Amino acid sequence: MTTQRECLALHLGEWHGLFSEYRPTAHGWELVGQKRSLITFEALDRDAIRQTNAYYPLEGSPTPTSRQSWVYQDFSPGLRFFPDGSFSNGRLQLAPFGDFAVEQGFLWGERKARLVQQWDAQGRLVEVTAILERRGQALDPVADCSPLSREQLRACLQGRWRGIAQSFSAADSLLSETHVDLSEWASPWDPLPGGLWMGGPDPLPIPTAHRDRSFSVSLSWFPQSEDCHCLLRLIRDYDARGAWQGVTLIRAQKDPG
Repeated sequence: MTTQRECLALHLGEWHGLFSEYRPTAHGWELVGQKRSLITFEALDRDAIRQTNAYYPLEGSPTPTSRQSWVYQDFSPGLRFFPDGSFSNGRLQLAPFGDFAVEQGFLWGERKARLVQQWDAQGRLVEVTAILERRGQALDPVADCSPLSREQLRACLQGRWRGIAQSFSAADSLLSETHVDLSEWASPWDPLPGGLWMGGPDPLPIPTAHRDRSFSVSLSWFPQSEDCHCLLRLIRDYDARGAWQGVTLIRAQKDPG
């Protein structure tokens, strides 16, 4: 079985990225701010991996506005890496009347797409940060960062999708696998840059005030948004008490025709 360290090692190298912060409004996403990033993963002795994040203004200065670094030796209990490098990270327990955040992301060759979702103490989604990255070279603002429209997303989802679902439970690091066959998608959908999108059966707001139902936090990505024939989807599940239950990665291909 692939270890969590081996999955993280798929991220080794220098990643050039763009962080885009959005606030949800009644009319869609409002762009709050953007910054460039250079994030490096470096292998150290004793199987440790160092991550260094440097952030830069969107335009101009080559000098970073901030920099931070840490070393992975152990992994937090709420973090799971999949064999393809995709990951999900969040709290083990939803606290009553507390804020809440989840980060999930996908790895596709030399490209990475991830999203941080944040909710306030009333369970309202208040901010999302979309992060698009390329290993070893700068992003192409058009090819890498353009969002799909709702109409394009609806057209992409039509048809039948088949693939593999891999799941981790919160209780252990054992990976289970099953085949999936998808033909119906719940709406509404919220397109984000670079082929990322939120949407599906996830109930929002999340139940921070009254923990009376289970809920899921999901993220999907078309890594080849020009033809939309490959879909990646992460679903992080919590029970009615707010306890994390597990996470599933779906990798699906659209049937031709």
